[in-house]
Amino acid sequence: MAHDSPRRLGILIALVVVVTCAGLASATSTGAAPTGGCAGRDQSAATVVDGSVAGDVTRTVFTFVDRERRADPDDPDADADARSCRALRTTVAVPTGATARLPLILVVHGRDGDPVRLAPLVDTWVRAGYIVAAPQFLVTEKDGNDKPTGAAVRRQSADARFVLDQLLLQNDDPASRLYGLIDPQRIGAAGMSLGGMTVYGLVSNTCCRDPRITAAVQLAAVRRDFDAGQYVTQRVPVMLIQGDADNGYHNSVTAYSRLATPKWFITLHGSTHSPPFEVPRGPEAVLVDEATADFWELYLGGRPSAEQQIVDVVTSSGRASLQRRLAPR
Repeated sequence: MAHDSPRRLGILIALVVVVTCAGLASATSTGAAPTGGCAGRDQSAATVVDGSVAGDVTRTVFTFVDRERRADPDDPDADADARSCRALRTTVAVPTGATARLPLILVVHGRDGDPVRLAPLVDTWVRAGYIVAAPQFLVTEKDGNDKPTGAAVRRQSADARFVLDQLLLQNDDPASRLYGLIDPQRIGAAGMSLGGMTVYGLVSNTCCRDPRITAAVQLAAVRRDFDAGQYVTQRVPVMLIQGDADNGYHNSVTAYSRLATPKWFITLHGSTHSPPFEVPRGPEAVLVDEATADFWELYLGGRPSAEQQIVDVVTSSGRASLQRRLAPR
């Protein structure tokens, strides 16, 4: 499915705040997913970033407003103005002082979540030499059983593609702080929980595929059907990570069997849903940070030695096991 070219009309890009800091873990948030951001709404209230930490990560927070699509109609907090568009606050973290083009990782948080909770993991990737963009998505539409609908996740996949459009426009804009910093040929996507279903859409469902994504990491990811399209063989390397004490562990077991090579599956023994990835984090965090950073180095950074490093990290941890199938050499 061909991807639409970036839309320049009907889009407001608001630069909210620029901060240099070491960790988004020192940020605070209202905890509520944004519901609007159109005219007449406060676009800076949802997140406050504390810049008091050492400056090895530089953050720019944008609000990208898509006026060609509307917010979910059942959002109880959205007024008429908010429903007229989809506004996505996006925190972009860059290694401080970066001047050369770097790979980009797009992070998709979980159901009605907040990317701040993934901060320590995000900062690990930034310090490894990556630009990481973390949008905060709108409240997710649910069905009568309080389950996110396939249509809502499909819209979120479109939101992710829209954010990527806007980031690449920023990359081409001499007035932007991102000018010339993103390598458009090396783009990864990482999804947490329901955000993982969004990423599955981006890499392996005809409803939502984006050919610009060249590698993906799935963190305790949900995998269900969308309301349109069908799953097909993905063409990018994928790493799955999930705890076997997580009620949704079956999602990764099923997905791994259906993915094409190259594919990796790390099972965290005794781990539940959030602690490996989100704050407050569990003892698995070091393993997750190192293995995912090595995965990005292997497939976005072009460092073949990272393959063995993933194996070594998992086998030496004493708390995880690894399955992998790699493409023929």
